[in-house]
Amino acid sequence: MPFPRFLLPFLALATGCAQGSSGALGQTDTTAACPPSELVCAVAGINAPIAKGATLPIQVSVTSEGAATPPLSFVAANHAVFTIDDARIHAQAPGLASMLITMEGDLVVDFLHVWIAEADALRLHRVTTGGLQTSPLPAAMEMLVGDELTLVAAPHRGPQRLLGELDAAFEADPQVVLMLDEGVAGSRRIVATAAGETTVTVKALGIEVAVALTVLEVKP
Repeated sequence: MPFPRFLLPFLALATGCAQGSSGALGQTDTTAACPPSELVCAVAGINAPIAKGATLPIQVSVTSEGAATPPLSFVAANHAVFTIDDARIHAQAPGLASMLITMEGDLVVDFLHVWIAEADALRLHRVTTGGLQTSPLPAAMEMLVGDELTLVAAPHRGPQRLLGELDAAFEADPQVVLMLDEGVAGSRRIVATAAGETTVTVKALGIEVAVALTVLEVKP
């Protein structure tokens, strides 16, 4: 009797679900349950490395017609590289290790390889009103009083963007901008409240990135 086929789905974008990473045994398809704004994550599944120190949530559903969802478990083959807890991959150290997908009785239905890489840069991306991210921000930009801007800190290694949610700290002059934590890891909504200049500084994974922000007031 063949094994049922499983899908670890990405949180769907408006344009549809992502293509995932097929398991070595062809029984599963794995994608990351990252926020819809992370376009790179959406189209790459987990084919990109996960940043050391970041976490990547995953979800599971059965795609076989007429099949109920069986109890599934995830096992990290090398806990020094990554661990899995509450359907979240915790990247521990650079390297490659297998993730086993098992059923009751420790039956392995599939496995795939997970890369962990150490980020050497952070880049700030603007999230559009449609929920997608633009290219990285320049070193300086301008806003008008009352304007809003949602930023996401993304880890990179060289030219490659890495996956994973970050525990990032955002700082700026509260007399110029208001920063709102809306519950999305590594992201803040910035509201320009008064004319002036400030630097939005973001720190995560031991790396710092900043953008100089000038807020202008339109006078009648």
